[in-house]
Amino acid sequence: MTTADPGMQAVRAPVRGRGRINACSLPAVIPVPLGPTTAFIVRDRGVLLIDTGNPGDEAAILAAMRRAGIRPDDLSLILVTHGHPDHYGSADALRDRTGAPIAVHAADAGAVRCGVAGRFSLARIVPHQIGFMAGKTGSIEPDIAIEGAADLAVFGIRGRVIPTPGHTPGSVSVFIAGGAAIVGDLLSALLPGGRPRLPFRTGAPAAARRSIRALLALGPERIYAAHGGPWAGAEVSRWFGNEW
Repeated sequence: MTTADPGMQAVRAPVRGRGRINACSLPAVIPVPLGPTTAFIVRDRGVLLIDTGNPGDEAAILAAMRRAGIRPDDLSLILVTHGHPDHYGSADALRDRTGAPIAVHAADAGAVRCGVAGRFSLARIVPHQIGFMAGKTGSIEPDIAIEGAADLAVFGIRGRVIPTPGHTPGSVSVFIAGGAAIVGDLLSALLPGGRPRLPFRTGAPAAARRSIRALLALGPERIYAAHGGPWAGAEVSRWFGNEW
């Protein structure tokens, strides 16, 4: 592999999207509800998929792509925000269908390789059983290891990956041109429409709060999470901006 960015190891393949970036338009963020979680499609010159739901969710994601006029081979990159099965469960199946590489932070790469989110935790057992019924192993081998902040321009996306550890050591968020931030499980809500909180299972709450403040320092206009939201950046700032 060659170095695509100081923080991302990747093969610098040409962008497969069909159009050119329109400097007057912003990348589109398309939420893909998948029951208890949400994946996100970011459409720019290239197409980025952020998270993939549980095993078996690939059909719903491909259907959402079709509705948006996106072909499977338009997908430039599959980014997994962290190593929990409800975020990487369908990554392998989608790589098979689209040819897009899978990226994950190096600190969570071991978890996705082993299919581990705590050996006996319900968060692992339930998706793993779903995957078993679907004929999946519950583990993946990523193509790209993210080491730090990483520019997504090589994949045709005006945005960058930002390490936001706390929920897991290798949690990452994506900051998109125009001010959208997609944060995985850095934030969540107890109920639909609820206020932003730290997820119940946050490995290092103090680190998560530091990551939230670092994200807020970038001035996000809108923050999308896998469980709850979206929220205005100002709303999240009211809850977390002054926490220490």
